[in-house]
Amino acid sequence: MKRCRALLACVLASFGLLSAGAWGQVVTEFSAGITAGAAPDGITAGPDGNLWFAEPNANRIGRITPLGTVTEFGAGITAGAQPVDIAAGPDGNLWFTENNFDRIGRITPLGVVTEFTAGISVNAQTNRIAAGPDGNLWFTELTGNRIGRITPLGVITEFSAGITAGAGLEGIAAGPDGNVWFTERTIDRIGRITPAGIVTEFSAGITAGAFPFSIVTGPDGNLWFTEGGGDRIGRITPLGVVTEFGAGITAGAFPDHITVGPDGNLWFTEFGIDRIGRITPLGVVTEFGAGISAGAGLFDITAGPDGNLWFTELTGNRIGRITTSGGGGGPAPTTSAVVSSLNPSLVGQSITFTATVTGNSPTGTVQFKDGAGNLGAPVTLSSGSASFTTASLAVGTHSITAVYSGDVNNAASASPAVVQTVDASVVPPPQASQPIPTLSELGMILLSMLLGALGISHLRSRRRKTE
Repeated sequence: MKRCRALLACVLASFGLLSAGAWGQVVTEFSAGITAGAAPDGITAGPDGNLWFAEPNANRIGRITPLGTVTEFGAGITAGAQPVDIAAGPDGNLWFTENNFDRIGRITPLGVVTEFTAGISVNAQTNRIAAGPDGNLWFTELTGNRIGRITPLGVITEFSAGITAGAGLEGIAAGPDGNVWFTERTIDRIGRITPAGIVTEFSAGITAGAFPFSIVTGPDGNLWFTEGGGDRIGRITPLGVVTEFGAGITAGAFPDHITVGPDGNLWFTEFGIDRIGRITPLGVVTEFGAGISAGAGLFDITAGPDGNLWFTELTGNRIGRITTSGGGGGPAPTTSAVVSSLNPSLVGQSITFTATVTGNSPTGTVQFKDGAGNLGAPVTLSSGSASFTTASLAVGTHSITAVYSGDVNNAASASPAVVQTVDASVVPPPQASQPIPTLSELGMILLSMLLGALGISHLRSRRRKTE
């Protein structure tokens, strides 16, 4: 039996179907339908069950089905626009950056394109784009050195305060804390911007020359980023504490883009050596290269709706797919969500946060978090649900998330943040008090009542006499 499996592995490897380093990681490359020299760049999972990607050199947006059928869309995209990155929006459409013409584009699942430019400064060089936690899209401006925000209606706002000059803004992602995080590649920093536009930069713990490039929120409630210049993967907590991982990454790999896989790990492209890397939340790295053509120039990567990972080959002009567990044997992907029983609430009021986890009959625990801090101890999952009740939240806004631990059959996951607003208690205005009359005032009141009574008696006696 062992000899049969070994022989099968050799056969699959000879056809490029089995990657190095693990049984079952299967790589497939697709090129049919992609215009020659298109240079596929950014890629994302669409709301229609397909993958969508940008083609800067062909000036088109591409769509590939899980079976590998490619369709390209160019109508409505200004000639020479160079779309480079793409992200699924909260409105059911795809949004992309036009690197050459300072525009943001929107394409429907049917391929109808709209371009937006009002509000974007000249020579901004719109770069990477991601859906934010506030229902808008956020993007980096490489030359403009700004972070941009565009609403689903196309209203654009730019933010520059707090960003170091010449930062080289690159990757961008929604964080687990209700903020947006981005990389500053030329100054070796990670940036954070609140929905209100307040920027904080973090550099401690990042090695000089790291060249942080792509960033994503991990299943552990932290953010993970690539360091192309240092051949490392970095992790930063919502509080800004950085850890770097280099063991297991080949020298000259140049880690480029990173995403969360359906198996609860982080997966990244290695542009310099044509490999796909996988790093666990504990920092253990595995590289996969079999089945990937030489000189592919692996660039962006995303999790697909089919449970696989999909990546772009910038120089190979292909779209690649890699399985995460060979069609079985790995933990199932999970999705976590959290809701509040009362939002907004008043200080001191009891609030119950309920987390739901969907997957393969998930067990384990859920850790409720307020920003980076834990809310109590982990709560055991029961029938896919866990709840935590508190009355101790302070006045203000709180970014509440639920982090699922995972189990043998289910991958770990973290919920999107719910912004809980706690208002101060409303104290009713005091009732106007009635003044207490003095003794002299009481005397006058009694005298008035007595005189009134005497007058009424006198009138009654006179009336009887006249009758």
